[in-house]
Amino acid sequence: MPEKPQPHPAFEADYDRFWRRYRSEKAEVQELDTIEQLGGLRPGMRVLDLACGFGRISNGLAARGVEIVGIDSSRHLLDIARQEGHPGATYLHGDMRRPEVTGDFDVVLVWSTSLGYYEESDDEATLTAALRALKPGGRLLVESRHWDTFGRTFDDYTEKSHGDDVLREWHRYDPLLGRQITEQEVVVDGRSTRRSYHVRRYGIPELRSLVLRLGYDRVTAHDERGRTLEPSSERAVLRAHRPLTDGQ
Repeated sequence: MPEKPQPHPAFEADYDRFWRRYRSEKAEVQELDTIEQLGGLRPGMRVLDLACGFGRISNGLAARGVEIVGIDSSRHLLDIARQEGHPGATYLHGDMRRPEVTGDFDVVLVWSTSLGYYEESDDEATLTAALRALKPGGRLLVESRHWDTFGRTFDDYTEKSHGDDVLREWHRYDPLLGRQITEQEVVVDGRSTRRSYHVRRYGIPELRSLVLRLGYDRVTAHDERGRTLEPSSERAVLRAHRPLTDGQ
């Protein structure tokens, strides 16, 4: 019997408490515009959103007429996504590395630094599953902070608050493994919880090499507005296509 997916420690039940206000409404509209542009989306197209979280992007795209399937390992975040959902959005409890979906998708999203929280073999599994889910010519969009910029301004301590609740994080970077290692303290209702996690900080050239090796083609890199990526860009979107024919 397959193992039930468990939420990653970085995305426990209090994740939405601190991160829901991370992006402004204006920035969110820009994200949706960029996804539409780079994905070549039109109403009626099908999108798979891997690690959809509380449905911020999925519900936004569904409101624009796109058919969305969102997958996440956190039942808590999926409950929020459904409560605030749109008829065009379907949410499934599952593992982004092994999504149980049928049918061909026009676009697969791995958005908002959703890649890199497990091992590199797991990231390969996620991108391979995305390739299988795409129809020929379909597009993969992987979005994250742009390491060329982020690496120069790396903070060893960050803090977020929501009322009296606090999220404190101490970060360090391992240049050999390309990993950010984070020690986290969450204080909610006066109770403190400590945990740790790591995230692989892929550079765009590394990610490009990875998706080409896995069988994608026509790889391009863009900034948060869908323009050509620059060294100073804040965020990065890697776009890759499933080949039109096998072996192409």
